[in-house]
Amino acid sequence: MNESIDLLHCHFGLTPSEARLALRLVTGETLRSAAAELHISYETARTQLKSIFSKTGTCRQAELVVVIVTAFPDCLKAAPQAQTPSSSRAA
Repeated sequence: MNESIDLLHCHFGLTPSEARLALRLVTGETLRSAAAELHISYETARTQLKSIFSKTGTCRQAELVVVIVTAFPDCLKAAPQAQTPSSSRAA
């Protein structure tokens, strides 16, 4: 995952915190869920997302995901997978 953070930093100028948030959003997590997983407030996540939008030239989360996955298809493989209730239950 550090390699993906470095790629996002070099290509878009994202800070490590912004890159971690962007990677979580790429996996389909909601902003609120990503904030909780990263142990940051929802308002901090919103502020970081606005900065990410500015740096990537996007204005919607779906657009952001397309830009990142198009630029770095391997980012999706390295990103932490979103936890859903069904995936966290024991089989």
